[in-house]
Amino acid sequence: MNIGSICVYGSDGRMDYVAQTLYHYGYDVCRDISLAASNSVIIMPPPCGDKMMAEILPHITEGCVLYGGMVSNRFRHECELINVPIYDYLKWDSVTEQNAILTGKGIIKQAALSGAVIEGSDCLVTGYGFCGKALAHLLKECDADVDIMVRRKNLADEIRYYGYGFVDMKEKTEHSFFKYSYVFNTIPAMVIDDMLIDKLSRNVMIFDIASKPGGTDFSYCEKKDIYAVNSLGIPGKEYPKEAGEIIANAVISDMTRN
Repeated sequence: MNIGSICVYGSDGRMDYVAQTLYHYGYDVCRDISLAASNSVIIMPPPCGDKMMAEILPHITEGCVLYGGMVSNRFRHECELINVPIYDYLKWDSVTEQNAILTGKGIIKQAALSGAVIEGSDCLVTGYGFCGKALAHLLKECDADVDIMVRRKNLADEIRYYGYGFVDMKEKTEHSFFKYSYVFNTIPAMVIDDMLIDKLSRNVMIFDIASKPGGTDFSYCEKKDIYAVNSLGIPGKEYPKEAGEIIANAVISDMTRN
């Protein structure tokens, strides 16, 4: 990739550390999009939707390369029309896996600030993707007893191999959920519904880290006076330095590979 300069755009805290990391590696870095050259690489913070598109596209010409997070289909389409490639770094496994660890650490930190005592507690994690795996591991490190609820029964052996309890989501009506002090949802679909909430202790605390609208019936939790919160964007909020370095290193790797 022929790189003239790199423009790190946006006031998101992560972007300061993206710029610092790139500068440390010897790249020519600017923060003013109006100064972007015709062969610039532009790195943007998430979400890259209509607002970001309106701010960026007037300054972009063919020869530029864009990197962003949560890139909308419309933004991607507009870039195709002017023959400008745009890459979504949040879809790369390397970034997703590292962000999942930061997300797990961050939600445990937020839970502690909310009064949770994880050590020795019974925790339920819903979902076993990157975030579910990272969170389950971190909770176990905190000496919690961890069960994982998933739809896919073929994950049972792997889940049990790592010392977690297995809960089949398709058979959740048969499972006792009353023992859990804390529930952590990672699935962006309605999982913690009224039926499951009715089976939980009234003292349970629910932490939902799935993308909006989450996977918890928050209105029903409020009705039942159950603590439930949807926490989004944890890496950028809790660990901007580490999250910025992850983005910068991933983009550097992609630029040098192409």
